[in-house]
Amino acid sequence: MRRIRALVPIALALALAGGTGFLTATALGLGSQAPTSTTTITIPTGAQGPPGPPGSPGAESCPTGSTFKALEIDHPKGHVTIYTCIAD
Repeated sequence: MRRIRALVPIALALALAGGTGFLTATALGLGSQAPTSTTTITIPTGAQGPPGPPGSPGAESCPTGSTFKALEIDHPKGHVTIYTCIAD
C-alpha cells in the first residue's frame, strides 16, 4: 500500500506533463488553413542560387498578392512537399 501511495504523485506528474506537451503542440501547430493548390517544380543538378529574404516564422496568413499553397519539389535525391505562400 505504501508503494502505491508513493507512485500516485509520479503518475500524476507524468499525466500533467503529457497534457502540457499536447497543448503546446496544438498551440504551435500549423493551424486550420489548407493549401488552395499544389505547384510542382523539378530541380536539375546545378549550382545553388542566392538565399531569399527571411520570412515571418509561423505566419498563418499570406502577404497581399500571394496565396497559401503546397509546393512540391522534385530533386535528384527525392521529393519534398513544403506548405508556403506563393505569389499569384
